[in-house]
Amino acid sequence: MRLQTQENKTAQIVLDLLDTRNMTQSALANEIGLTRQALSSKINGTRSFTKKDYVALADFFDTSVDYLMGRTLDPWPVDTPQAEGVAS
Repeated sequence: MRLQTQENKTAQIVLDLLDTRNMTQSALANEIGLTRQALSSKINGTRSFTKKDYVALADFFDTSVDYLMGRTLDPWPVDTPQAEGVAS
């Protein structure tokens, strides 16, 4: 059941990202190397997102896999490097 919940989160996040970019599922599928039918099946929950899918989506949307999986609310985490000479 937990996997299904994660898949639902991912599907909703992908739909939200598509909406913010005014992009269709067909266009996204083409960009990440899936057929429209395969992407639609993953979004509808009849197929699971693979590791390869997560990486392709994260690369395309310039976000983290953790965000796509619903593990963080920050879609674009920023590394905060410390200034030189500052001890951690």
